Amino acid sequence: MSRSSALTCLLLAGLSLLAIPARARGQGWSIDVSAGRLVYDPVSVNVGTSNVMGTLRYDSLRGVWVYGTAAAPMRNGDPVWGAFGTGGRFLPSGSENRRVAVGADLDAHGFLFRDDVAVQTGRGATVEAIPFASLAAGTGRIELRGGWRGHTLALAGVTENRGVFETGARASYGDPVRVQGDVKWVHSSEGTYPFAGVSLVYGGSPLQVWAQTGKWLSEELDEVAWGAGVGVALGDRATLWAAVRQETPDPLYWNETRRSWSVGVTRRIGRGVTVLQPAPRLDAEGVLIRVSAADASGESLSIAGDFNTWQPVPMRREGREWVIRLPLAPGVYKYAFRSARGEWFVPASVASRRDDGMGGHVAVLVVL
Repeated sequence: MSRSSALTCLLLAGLSLLAIPARARGQGWSIDVSAGRLVYDPVSVNVGTSNVMGTLRYDSLRGVWVYGTAAAPMRNGDPVWGAFGTGGRFLPSGSENRRVAVGADLDAHGFLFRDDVAVQTGRGATVEAIPFASLAAGTGRIELRGGWRGHTLALAGVTENRGVFETGARASYGDPVRVQGDVKWVHSSEGTYPFAGVSLVYGGSPLQVWAQTGKWLSEELDEVAWGAGVGVALGDRATLWAAVRQETPDPLYWNETRRSWSVGVTRRIGRGVTVLQPAPRLDAEGVLIRVSAADASGESLSIAGDFNTWQPVPMRREGREWVIRLPLAPGVYKYAFRSARGEWFVPASVASRRDDGMGGHVAVLVVL
């Protein structure tokens, strides 16, 4: 593998580490301070480069994110680099509330680095555009995906451009324990390479845990990838996290198989999201949940959540609102609404709306 490809993989691996505590960030501004070890291929697959990284990131209510990061070496000879990027899951207006949806996962990154081994400064960019069609039911979702990934890198007067097409399917189910399976085919100039993998995520509070594994299924590329991580909430605005993973060759970069690790703290800053307020218990009938009829038009509306195993229960129209009273025990619950057409949604006007991590939204209810 070329030095330039290795440097690209080094930087992209570093960028991937920034996404590990994403479930803990929520919406609003956050800052990461982390340290990690990445394998530096031009020297040896057994020699690591270690960096301290700082990242400022913003996650919007609709799932769009933007970040900037800088990394300083922990040892002489390790690279200095910086990066910035933006992306998210993009859906036509209103389609996030439907059981069947189409959209695209889009992201773009740019980076600069100084390689002390080669005594060179380089720059580059990566782009990903993956359209998808999805079908959701309760906490389950199936997606058909296909698109393009590419990168460019300029180093020592040489510019390298490369791209691959990717097709596949993804299925996920559950909350707060979520299981996700992926199959994909990466189509490059050297051939087509199938991959199958599975991941398990526990997104509870104050603990978040994830694990994943997968394998390339061809004679030329048959390495096994794996990874695991844990996050622990430190109060209501910070998360301490750690992760380790084995990265396998990607036909876009043809990097070597290598292992990496990282530890860090994510801290939400600024105003952030609205703090969840406990729902008042009105009377013996329980907790009142209401939503404006302007945000949920139609002849009927139902509600479902983890308080009733996601089985829709009809709500009642009272003036300009849909309402329901639920006899709930103290606890924290997630729920969503279902329209007469079978579409699942949570209006943006619901203050407790949160990204469900699968392209949709849930609302969070706190009962004392």
